[in-house]
Amino acid sequence: MRLRVLILLPLFICCALIIVKAQTALQLGAPVERTLAPGEVHEFTVNMEENSFVQFVVEQRGIDVLVKVSSPAGKAIGEYDTPNGAEGPEHVSFVAAAAGTYRIAIRPLDPHDQTTGHYEIKVLELREATDQELKTNKNLEAAMTKGIALLTEIETTIQQIKSPRARIEAQLKVSELLWEIDEKRARGLMSDAMAGIKEFLATADVGSDQYAQQYPGMSQQRERLIQILSQRDPDAALAFLQSTTPRYSPMTPRPHELTMQESALELSIATHLLQKDPNRAMQIARRSLKSGYSPNLIGIVAQLAQKNPELAGELVHEITGRLLNEEKLSKRPDAANLAITLLRSFHTPANAIQTQTPRLESPFRSGLLSEDEYKQLMQKAVGEVLSYTQPLTYTRSHEGLLHLLPGLLALGAEMEQVISGSKAAIEKKSTELMPAGNVVVNPAQEYQNAIGNNPVEAALKTIEKAPEDNREQLYIQLANREASNGDLARARQIVNDNVTNPFQRRQALLNIDQQETYRALAKGKVEEVLRNVSSLKTPRERAAQLLQIINQIGPGQKRATALSLLEQARGLLSPSPQAQDAEQMNVLFELAHAFSRYDSKRSFEILDPLIDQFNDLCAAARTLQGFGVEFYDDDELDLQDGNGVAGVVSEMSTVLGSLALVNFERAKATTEKIRLPEVRLSIYLEIAQQTIGGRQ
Repeated sequence: MRLRVLILLPLFICCALIIVKAQTALQLGAPVERTLAPGEVHEFTVNMEENSFVQFVVEQRGIDVLVKVSSPAGKAIGEYDTPNGAEGPEHVSFVAAAAGTYRIAIRPLDPHDQTTGHYEIKVLELREATDQELKTNKNLEAAMTKGIALLTEIETTIQQIKSPRARIEAQLKVSELLWEIDEKRARGLMSDAMAGIKEFLATADVGSDQYAQQYPGMSQQRERLIQILSQRDPDAALAFLQSTTPRYSPMTPRPHELTMQESALELSIATHLLQKDPNRAMQIARRSLKSGYSPNLIGIVAQLAQKNPELAGELVHEITGRLLNEEKLSKRPDAANLAITLLRSFHTPANAIQTQTPRLESPFRSGLLSEDEYKQLMQKAVGEVLSYTQPLTYTRSHEGLLHLLPGLLALGAEMEQVISGSKAAIEKKSTELMPAGNVVVNPAQEYQNAIGNNPVEAALKTIEKAPEDNREQLYIQLANREASNGDLARARQIVNDNVTNPFQRRQALLNIDQQETYRALAKGKVEEVLRNVSSLKTPRERAAQLLQIINQIGPGQKRATALSLLEQARGLLSPSPQAQDAEQMNVLFELAHAFSRYDSKRSFEILDPLIDQFNDLCAAARTLQGFGVEFYDDDELDLQDGNGVAGVVSEMSTVLGSLALVNFERAKATTEKIRLPEVRLSIYLEIAQQTIGGRQ
């Protein structure tokens, strides 16, 4: 299992790079389909007249995307992501304040997710805005002004927050929001956040339990601050990084690992310095190379190749020289990984032989690696693999080989051109070092493969031959396949006939129901879906399904239709104005959010009882403090550790932020009903963020 997984590692060696596809102009009614790989950003444009309205939809097919829209002047209009996961539509609409070309960027929501998926983008409407739409747009502008004023009001409150982490988080958020509006104030808040992090690192007792608990959060904030600052002032970001090197990291107890993390951060800043000062970025890369083989060096090479190819060639030469001087690449997994990257990415093969590297685009395959260095590095890598005789296991001593071997296998014919007979020799060595028992993912792999390729009846006969312990999971896998293909009745039959475990059977059937829900929603059959939800037995099941449905109500529908469907959804819950459990509370917040687009009064009617309930929850959590979950830190509600009450704050903040776009004063007054000042501050920040960003 572990060896099979590691075969894929060289394919992800450049996952830190952002590959921007060439801009594509969108036309009304003309869908554009794309495949989105990890780390990619696809850009589209739409030409608009002043006071025109556009609505477009991004249909997600196997990948959860984030959609960002920018004005002709480059100002962010909004970022859009509804909680519908990797399937379903993302609807976006806005009014153009000025004529020009608007840019739409689409990227994976999770930058660390290695999923490749598909999507379709299509402009549904492009027309002159109505009076109501223009009025709404003006309301957004007024809300933005009030949001900026709100930031001034809460600056004093920020200083009163006891928790350093919560205070720094607020300072970073306000600084980000103010940077384009009032850079002087933004820099002041950024300086305050920097001082807080410096104080923690300088005064904390690194041997204490408290340090071990607090360090991960503070380290995350330090990295976020560096990321924010490096985009605006890379010199200041570099100075801050160098002045806050941790004395000890409980997350990476080995000193070398901490050094490599710091080097990676420094290289991330160098990518921003590179645009105005390539030589300085080169100095940072050289310094990093002395301490180790950071994969971020590849990003520097790629950008240098566009800005200054001569410097890029020098850096590749220096990296290769260090690799060739290593006694054993196999003893250094970072060195082995970088060697394979250079061989795959920075040499143009002779006779136009190309390996399949779909994500490695220009300047990759740029010929930066000289022919002589390329041959030497290939020979060194091949020689090390062929000289090894012991079967590979997933241990630290074998990690280097677990990069080299699959990397060389992927090079195939190109490797053969350099060293005659090497392709067959490496394949043979792979069989020797990675016996079949290590390559098979699990005992049922062959049966899983058969399920993926065979008709239903043949697959069912194959499963009968599988080990008994694996059969039920294989039946569920086959049922999911049939459900994905649209045969829901057959999928349910497979589960009911073959899955005997009651819990697994119930979960499998619920999963099939959910797939049916997604299909119906994709076809706009919301009323049919709501009828299906009403037939579910328990309130918890209905709440779980409604969470998937509510955010699909509204986009592309008339106001009256949307309101009617939302009321039908509300009728499927308990009539009590307060939530019966956490799941129902989440649904009520989603309903309040959805209603805010059409009827803010109805939204507040749903929200107000939940505010009172939240105050009661906070009081109950204080009573329970010390008897299980720790809800409070230094007498303040801890909003950082993901406890249940903190999750409610997040949901509540989103709703009040959206309501502030249409009724700022009431949203602010509703927030003031919350008793805890740290929670009010968190919601005020969300209100400011949404109103300044101007989106619901």
